[in-house]
Amino acid sequence: MQRERNDEISLLCWGNIHTALFVAGTLTFGFLDAFTAVLMMEEYGVGAEFNPLMRMLFLTQGITGFIAFKVLAAALILSVPFLLYKEGTMQWAKACFLLFFAVGGALAAMNNHHFLLTGRIWIEPGIAVGLFLIMMVVALQIGEIMDSQREKMFRISDDRWARMKLEMGYPEG
Repeated sequence: MQRERNDEISLLCWGNIHTALFVAGTLTFGFLDAFTAVLMMEEYGVGAEFNPLMRMLFLTQGITGFIAFKVLAAALILSVPFLLYKEGTMQWAKACFLLFFAVGGALAAMNNHHFLLTGRIWIEPGIAVGLFLIMMVVALQIGEIMDSQREKMFRISDDRWARMKLEMGYPEG
């Protein structure tokens, strides 16, 4: 009974963490990156945007369409782990995935802002994309390792739990 309650609390905590990281990722990777890209393209022209699809979207849909598309695309990308893994599994992998996009979006927005202020690129876009993909794989691997170790390190067998309760004088019930 107590173990089920602890599992429910753990799932609730992980759900809150995942929700917060989803919102942070959508804000940074979606909105902030798009907003700073719009400012950058308004200042230096659409050629300042590295992605040709985003350049075309900005030209055809305007500022509102560009930002809406970027936020929606970020939300869809960030919902992938929720669709791939059933609830209660791969908690660290999900968290690493979402955290990676939140941090990556913040870095992209800072890169755009730096270019906007100085006219110089802080990180070359091609290098940034390559690093982004490599670091994504590393983040997911770290998450998977943490999830596999969590089962081994943090689980107490039912027999051990019963002995611990007896040793502590924990009331049955």
